[in-house]
Amino acid sequence: MAENCTVVRFSREPSLAKIENLKQNENPEKFSECGRFSIFYAICIALSIITYVLDLVLACILLYFYSVNGHGVYFALTLTFVIIPALIMTTVSFRWYIVDHDDPALNKTSVSQWIIRIIFLLLQLAPLLRYIDTLILGIRSKIAGATDNEPKRAILYRRMLDEDTNSALLRLFHCFLHAAPQAIIQLVILLTHVVHPEKPMLDINVAVLQAWSVLVGLMSMAWSLTSYHRSVRYARDDKDKIKWGGILVAFCWQLMSALSRVLALSLLASIFPAWMGCVCALHWGVMSVWLALGQHQTAACNSRCDELLLSAALGLAYVLAFISPRDGPTRYVYLAYYLVCFMENTAALVVWCVTNNSLDNPVLYYGAAVGQVIAFLLAIVFLLIYYKCCHPSLMNRSKIPSLDSDFLESERPGYSKSYNLRSRS
Repeated sequence: MAENCTVVRFSREPSLAKIENLKQNENPEKFSECGRFSIFYAICIALSIITYVLDLVLACILLYFYSVNGHGVYFALTLTFVIIPALIMTTVSFRWYIVDHDDPALNKTSVSQWIIRIIFLLLQLAPLLRYIDTLILGIRSKIAGATDNEPKRAILYRRMLDEDTNSALLRLFHCFLHAAPQAIIQLVILLTHVVHPEKPMLDINVAVLQAWSVLVGLMSMAWSLTSYHRSVRYARDDKDKIKWGGILVAFCWQLMSALSRVLALSLLASIFPAWMGCVCALHWGVMSVWLALGQHQTAACNSRCDELLLSAALGLAYVLAFISPRDGPTRYVYLAYYLVCFMENTAALVVWCVTNNSLDNPVLYYGAAVGQVIAFLLAIVFLLIYYKCCHPSLMNRSKIPSLDSDFLESERPGYSKSYNLRSRS
């Protein structure tokens, strides 16, 4: 793109309205085409903040109890998946701030803003600051609209969309590097002490905190994926916006899918931890090779090396959730992915049932087995409901979309989604 602009790039085609163009445009009707900050948007941001903070707070409280009670191994495992994801998100967020600082389409950042950023980055709270900035920009755009300053409102709204997408991307890192591993670790610890009565029982307060940590981790995973897709649709002018009903159904879909997957892996890990590691590694390897060979994304990457790195990253994410590498009809890809997950989940469940005796703890024995199966079936049901009744294209255009990638429908020939998500033009 020749001119300077601020966009959230999801493809190599400039599909977003340019802030620089908004500044120069003198047609008031053009500004009215830009979306508006609403209570619904504010609620979504608030939910993102709440789930993120709860996830971190519970992890920190568990670290305290583990250190006090002398559970060194549990403390080390929990701390590892708190520190490493935080460092990665801080590094990525800081790099984005540098890119934004060099962008001539954006106002220069003041010294006080840099101080606040550095404080939050040092505290390893990068996503929280971006959520707060998103909320502030949304409120400022609302105030500008109330004073009939449409050009300023449109510019602030575009900046809010950009920041919201940044936040959603960071939460994907948080989802796969922190929330998911923490949920599995805490659930495995709980199951291990129940399955092996010879081990000393955990303090009741610690067990309750672990259960809450698992629940909040699952909700954080589901909301991270749902919020990401919501942000993508709002950031693109050529995409219909997802309504609250669609978000609710999509959240239920992701929650049930995450519950089924986490429960299956945790059941296997509580019996044979090494087997669980092998299954995840094999799943990662197969998915990475499949992506590298059959799902080329030349529009998303600058080189074949970038494609391989992208395939490896997505392959790791596929251990727990599905994120398509390209736009277009993917019903058969969904079918293949969930079929593989069903076989792996079923195998883990069989190992759990064969290894344990139903008479030892019938509630846990049958509850875990039935819960895992029902959660998987509900995930498929919610997926079908979403695409049959709640998809944005269906709600806004009265047409039934095919299963598409990342909740996005490819209606424009030649469109190819990019995972070079923060590139600037």
